[in-house]
Amino acid sequence: MTPITYDEVISQLKTILAVEMNDEDINFTRIIPSMMLYADGRIYRELSFLSNKITQPITLNVGVRETLLPATVRTLRAMNVFTTLAPLTPSSKRKPLERISAEMLDFVWPQSSYKMGVPEKYAIVGNLPQAGDPANPFLIRLMPTPDKAYAAELLGAIRPDPLSPENPQTYLSVFYPELLIAACMVYGTGYQRDFGAQADDPARAVSWESTYNALKAGVLLEVARMRGIADEAPNAPAPAV
Repeated sequence: MTPITYDEVISQLKTILAVEMNDEDINFTRIIPSMMLYADGRIYRELSFLSNKITQPITLNVGVRETLLPATVRTLRAMNVFTTLAPLTPSSKRKPLERISAEMLDFVWPQSSYKMGVPEKYAIVGNLPQAGDPANPFLIRLMPTPDKAYAAELLGAIRPDPLSPENPQTYLSVFYPELLIAACMVYGTGYQRDFGAQADDPARAVSWESTYNALKAGVLLEVARMRGIADEAPNAPAPAV
C-alpha cells in the first residue's frame, strides 16, 4: 500500500487524461473540486468503512424535547443516554434509546412538558435551515422530554472532507488510492466526452466504470473482513455491507 497525496492524484489524472501539466487548461482546473466531490461522495455512499463510524457526545437540554443532530453525523444509527449526570466515568450506565417514527412519537407524546424524565425513545425530524446554519437540517425529537441535563452519545457515520490542496491526504488516498483515481476517471472521462456523448462513444467511460466496479468489489470484501463477516475464500463473492 502506497499512500498518495493530492498533488500526486492530480498528476496521475492529468497523465491518464492527457492534460498538460502546466496548469494552462483552465477548464480542467475548474472541475477538479467537483471531480473530488463526485469520487468521495460516490465511494462513501456505496461503501461503509469502519473508520467513518464515530461516537459523538452531546448534552441534552432540560425541558427541551428536541436537539440538533450535529453536522458531523451524516447518518445516525443509534443513540444512548447516560442515566448518571456528568462527570462521566467508565462505570457510567448507558441507556439505549428506541428509534420510532416521528408520527408515532407525536401521537403518544403530544405534549412535550408531560411527565419529563429520562428519554426512552427518539425520532429524526426535518429542520428548517436556520439563518447562517444550513448544515443542520435534522432534529432529534425525544420522549419523554429530559428532566435533567443528561449526557448522551450518538453512534453514526461521518462524511470526511474530500481531497484538496488544504486536505492533501485522506483515508481514501492513503488506503484505497486506486479506487479513488478510478472514481475520478469516471467523472473525468465524462467531462472530456461532455457526458451526453457517452451514449455515442461510450467505450472509455464504460471501461473506467468497469474498472471502478471491479476495484470496489475487492474493497467490499476487505471491508467485510475487517467487520468479521466475510468468507476468506479467494473466489467468494463480495458481501453487501
